[in-house]
Amino acid sequence: MGGSAESEASAREFRIYRDALQQGSSEEIRVDAAVGLLLQNDEQGRGALLSALQSEENPQSRQAVCKALIKSRGLSQTIDSLEVFRDPLLGILLGESVEQAKLAAEAMLLFDYPVVADSIGQILQDKELDRQVRMNAVYALQLRTEPTALRGLIKLLDDPDAEVAKAAETALQEAFGIPVGTSRAVWAGILEELRLKSPEDIRRERLLRQEMKLREVQAERDRWQKLYLSVLDKQYESLDEPSRGGVILDMMVSDLAPVRLWALDKASKYSTIGGDHREKLLSLLSDNSRDVRLQAAKALMNMSSLNPAAVLLERLQSEEDAEVKLAMFEALGEACFFAFSPGSDIKLSENIKLETLEIASGYLRSASAEGCIKGAEVIRKLLELNNLSRESMQSYLRLLNERYAESLSQGEGLRAELLGILAHLCGQGGAKDSACALFGPLFMDAMVVENDPALRLAAVQGLSYVDKIRALEMFKQNNLLWDPSLAVQQVVVDVAGQTGGKGDLEWLLALLADNGHTDRAWLAIKSICQRQEVGFLLDWLPRLEDIGAAKGEYIRDILDIAEQKAAGEKDQELLVRVREQIIFRLVQGKAWEQAAVYLSDINYSLAENLYSDQTDFEAFNIHLYGGMPEKAAEYMKRKLKVSDIGQDSLLTAAINGYFSEKTIEDASKALFFEKISSIPKEGKPNWSVFIGDLDSQLNLSGSQESAVSEGGASE
Repeated sequence: MGGSAESEASAREFRIYRDALQQGSSEEIRVDAAVGLLLQNDEQGRGALLSALQSEENPQSRQAVCKALIKSRGLSQTIDSLEVFRDPLLGILLGESVEQAKLAAEAMLLFDYPVVADSIGQILQDKELDRQVRMNAVYALQLRTEPTALRGLIKLLDDPDAEVAKAAETALQEAFGIPVGTSRAVWAGILEELRLKSPEDIRRERLLRQEMKLREVQAERDRWQKLYLSVLDKQYESLDEPSRGGVILDMMVSDLAPVRLWALDKASKYSTIGGDHREKLLSLLSDNSRDVRLQAAKALMNMSSLNPAAVLLERLQSEEDAEVKLAMFEALGEACFFAFSPGSDIKLSENIKLETLEIASGYLRSASAEGCIKGAEVIRKLLELNNLSRESMQSYLRLLNERYAESLSQGEGLRAELLGILAHLCGQGGAKDSACALFGPLFMDAMVVENDPALRLAAVQGLSYVDKIRALEMFKQNNLLWDPSLAVQQVVVDVAGQTGGKGDLEWLLALLADNGHTDRAWLAIKSICQRQEVGFLLDWLPRLEDIGAAKGEYIRDILDIAEQKAAGEKDQELLVRVREQIIFRLVQGKAWEQAAVYLSDINYSLAENLYSDQTDFEAFNIHLYGGMPEKAAEYMKRKLKVSDIGQDSLLTAAINGYFSEKTIEDASKALFFEKISSIPKEGKPNWSVFIGDLDSQLNLSGSQESAVSEGGASE
């Protein structure tokens, strides 16, 4: 059963490779397919390759096979029965395509020169052959490093075909570095030297030539490595999660460092892994490959739940590579932070944390900017946990303060990074109060350094953590509202939103026109407005009229805030004022459906007499155009109870406008007319005349439309 499934899978793999070789959409796909067939190492695969190699109708698949054979020279796997490719490759050498012939010549490097020497010699000696075919053979000799092949090239210098002789001379020039045009006497001397040289001398020269070839082989190896890992990726992606875990585990113990790196990369995508994986991953911290140790440490940065601190500390103390050691230290700091965080189930010795802090202090004092920053970062994390004694906490804060003072005479980048870490300590954690007291003056000094925006950013962040109200005043005094750094301005805007007042609305409004600040500035404005009185908001609303395209959204946001505040304060008079503004704005924007929903939400009623006559009229229009003709008719009925309504009324003008609006469905118009025409007309002569005229107009319009329709049909 198992053998049958395996055979079926092999056959399916063969068909996929064969079809891709013959019909692949790109050269890469075709070459990969040819390599796959070659690696199958069976008669069926070789048959497909030979068929493609001998096919003149499909030059792309032929070239793919040649390139696969060329690649096979760098394979660690032994390819069986390569001799079957000899004659087809020689056949391509005799063909018309120069590109294919060159690829075939390169592929023939698979064979020792004696295996192909006679055949190449016959091509060169046959003067009846096309010149290009003979030049193809010259190229095949040019690729060889064997002395016999070089002798053959020297002999061709006297070939009667001048082009062939020139090609041989060019090939020799590339082999020996002797300029084209060198006299025959010199070449004769070289030929004589080749005859006289000992095997050791010849071997030495070949080694020198092969040194250059080695670079090509190394590049080829890298390409094959990439190909193998790509195949591994595809297989991995096709698996379910449990199977993927098994592949990672297997690849972690591969004898190839690139494969172990591949496994580490896959493992690093998970925040936690099983026990077997944990042991393998931790063992890679002692790997003989420096790159593997480095990647193992980086992977553990995000896997603190594995409790790797003890192993990391042990390995760090014996690691000699500086970059790997720093990565291990960074992972150690993160592991300690995780273990001692509230809610962690990991039990870790207090001594490991203290040793980590000492190592961090060493990095903090180092001349390396990267080491210094990472040392400071680990100290920050462990101080924020608030599980050190006050004396220890103060000593580390002073150490950070001293190192920052030293950074003033060093690179600007280091100073800014350190100040950012100090600012972070002022924002949260157990050291917050002490950090604010100690580092506050540092932020004040750094805030005004003009040529370092990163430093100013760290400074304004720090000040905002120390005292937001005072910070905003300092920002305004030092004109940081218009700082050249967008990031600095954003911090200032955020602080204004949290603590600003009425006076800050004006400069925030100016920022609404700046694409870099629009969203943040508006959030700040809304936050400030939340703290203001409703009356102020209504009086201030006109300031938004000149903002631009988004003013409608801005105005509605402020009105929503005002409505919520008025409702919360149970101030009916203010609430009516706000709602009248909202209704007016919705009508102004002809947002009829939205307006209708709003009227429904606030239970708008004419019977309550809460709103002005103008607002009632706007509500009538909303009902009329918002798809609620029954409510609009109720409004008319209520008005007619009070007095007659004639042609010169705003209401009749609105009704005429409604019936002339082409975008409104006839069914809605008909329903509205039905409702208003049924209102009693006794004692309302003007209204009676208006309804009669309206009825005539509607009937005339309908008749005209019917006539046009019938006329069109008769045509």
